[in-house]
Amino acid sequence: MIKKFAFLIVSACLFQAAASSVAAAAQLLDQVIAVVNDEAITQSELDSLLRPIYEDYKQRYSGDKLFRELNDARTKLLNQLIEDRLVYQEAKEMKIEADPLKIDEQIEMFQNKFPNSQAMEKALNDQGVTLHGLRERLEKQEMVRILHDREIRSKVVISPSEIEKYFEEHPDEFTSKDFVRVRSITIKKSDEAREKGLKDEDALAKMQAIVKGLKEGGDFAKLAKDNSQDVNAKEGGLGDWVERGAMIESIDQEIFKLKPGESSEVIETPMGYHLFRCEETRAGSKRTLEEVREDIYETLYRQKSETRFNEWLVDLKRKAYISVR
Repeated sequence: MIKKFAFLIVSACLFQAAASSVAAAAQLLDQVIAVVNDEAITQSELDSLLRPIYEDYKQRYSGDKLFRELNDARTKLLNQLIEDRLVYQEAKEMKIEADPLKIDEQIEMFQNKFPNSQAMEKALNDQGVTLHGLRERLEKQEMVRILHDREIRSKVVISPSEIEKYFEEHPDEFTSKDFVRVRSITIKKSDEAREKGLKDEDALAKMQAIVKGLKEGGDFAKLAKDNSQDVNAKEGGLGDWVERGAMIESIDQEIFKLKPGESSEVIETPMGYHLFRCEETRAGSKRTLEEVREDIYETLYRQKSETRFNEWLVDLKRKAYISVR
């Protein structure tokens, strides 16, 4: 997703970028922190964006760390406000207009989220915005979307050769690994043995007794439920699907050698002694170019759109008057 098109940061949350409606006289007293062509960005606009971030950050940071994080957030948000303002001004310059019917539909969808008008008004008031202000914001978003389609999307072209090249250069993206599903029995070593990296003869003897029971026809699931000391004991040792390479090497190598119905040798790890029984396997596979062509197209389209937008925005900034105070 191209963050530059999150007009006034509203794509993450409809109300997060809501600025309070204030009287004209109060606006005159508001500190101007930036000017974009002939439009001012005020401290209150930035504060309304920073407020929820501050509430979040003060729970996670303190002291100098809090100051640095907030200062970094302030800088990024101000830059975003400047870029958003530039894009909207360009949309106005190009005389782009939002379809009133589409805005009506969005307003209706918003209203339908609430059980009644009082609940909706409360939600709006909590964010310091009116229904009229919401409509204005949606209109601006729609204007920017249209501009985006006209200046960016319509000019991005993805050729078949580009798709084929991406497919050849990113094989791992289209290849799934082998999977196996096993039952396990774990007998933990004592705390002392784990801490010192020693064998635990008692734990090993218990595991060997379980192996003997299996060889005599015992049921793996029942033995796991009665004896295992891992998280899957209650399920008879049955765990989730495991991807090749996800387990520690000593276990990974053994369980992927097994065929359904086969059990492993006893495997020792620093934690204890383990036994596995293979239930199912799923071989990895590589998707064909035709299967992933549309996915690759979308990936390349996003990449090219972002690059084109950034270049377009740099040119827009070069021609604009921008003053940060």
